Amino acid sequence: MAKGTTPGKAKKELFVIDREDFLRSFPVTVEIDVQWGEMDAFGHVNNTVYLRYFESARIAYMRRMSHKGVFDTGQIIPVLAETACRYRRPLRYPDHLIVGCTITEVHEHGFSQEYEIYSEELGEVAATGVGRIVLLDKRSQQKSLVAPELHSEIKSLESLS
Repeated sequence: MAKGTTPGKAKKELFVIDREDFLRSFPVTVEIDVQWGEMDAFGHVNNTVYLRYFESARIAYMRRMSHKGVFDTGQIIPVLAETACRYRRPLRYPDHLIVGCTITEVHEHGFSQEYEIYSEELGEVAATGVGRIVLLDKRSQQKSLVAPELHSEIKSLESLS
C-alpha cells in the first residue's frame, strides 16, 4: 500500500511508480538481489521468500531505532505477532528489489507496519504487506508498553519520509 493509505478502504491502486518516488515514500528501505535458489518449480520466487524480504526491511527499521538506544538494553524485544502479504506480480531471477518499511500506527504495546517490494525489472510494486509488532519484556515475557523514547524515535524516523 502506498504510504498514507488505509488498509481496507477503497482507493485507486497505482503500483507502477518511479524508483526515486518509491524511495521517498519510506523512511527505511533495503535493497535485495533475487537469488536463483529463491525460485520454485514454477520459475518464480516462492511465496514464503516475500515474507523474508519484509523481515529484512523490518529488521533494518529496528536497527535504525536501536542505534539510538531504544532496544540496546535487550530488556524490551519486538516480536512479530501477525503478518500478511498481497502478491501483485511474480518475481524472478535476475532482479534487484527495494523493500520499503513504514510504521502506520502505534498501539499501547507495539505498532503496525506496512511493507512494499519494488521490482526494478518490472518497474513497479510487486507485493505489499503488513505486520503487527508486539513489545515484550524479556524477563517477564509479558507485553510491554511503548516507551516514550520509542514513540519519539518512530516519530523522528517517520518524519523523514
